[in-house]
Amino acid sequence: MKRTLRRRVGLVVAALLLVLVVVAAVGLSDVNVPETSRFDADLGAIRALAVSTGAPLPTGLRSQHVSRASGVPHALVVAGAGFGEVAFDFYATVVTHEHFDHCAGIAHSASLDEVASRVHLTDEQLRSPLAEEAGFTAELRARFTPLQYERLHLLRPGVVLIKAPGHTPGTQLVYVRLADGREFLLVGDVAWHQDNIRLPRMHPRLTHWIGGEDAQAMAHQLQWLHDLLRTAPELHPVVAHDGAQMQDYLRRGLILDGLL
Repeated sequence: MKRTLRRRVGLVVAALLLVLVVVAAVGLSDVNVPETSRFDADLGAIRALAVSTGAPLPTGLRSQHVSRASGVPHALVVAGAGFGEVAFDFYATVVTHEHFDHCAGIAHSASLDEVASRVHLTDEQLRSPLAEEAGFTAELRARFTPLQYERLHLLRPGVVLIKAPGHTPGTQLVYVRLADGREFLLVGDVAWHQDNIRLPRMHPRLTHWIGGEDAQAMAHQLQWLHDLLRTAPELHPVVAHDGAQMQDYLRRGLILDGLL
């Protein structure tokens, strides 16, 4: 009887271990990036909208390093990248989506009364439960007029917002054209590392599951970004958490360090 019980327990443990191995293998695999993107964004139309008013364009793009998270497994950032560690850097730029690490600084700012009239958050961002997690209470959200647009929106001369739901419902890309002709595309968290775009390869399914992302939408966005490396090499993608890329841009003078 005891021998039979031990055998059954052993079989149950083996079955559970097998399930864990399968879940881990699937979780760390990536969602295939399609060869042809269905992401509906026309770079020509974006560029035309950026200069459509004839008004002076921005003279520079600046960022402020806020913090760094070390020890992030590389395999959770780029599927199949192994278990080395990478750092996640956090910078202040334009709000690309409603996650706390991208917009909580607004909700908790001591200067909120001063800056509130200059904050532009979209309807999707403000309605998302993620905004409340970032500190945007119902009372605080009521202070903002939601920005509503269909596909593209000229925020300022030279600055175009591009809807890209997937990572979150309110995710948007931000195109910036400077007066000297330099171009940037802030991709938010569609990619966490420049390798996501270069390869192209998503972060693993486990990350999608945890984040509640629309992986298929992100896969098409990532292929679109990858295609731009070939069709528009002069356009500089800015990956929100890739500190090495940002340091390279700073060294080359493409982006200026510190906010005015």
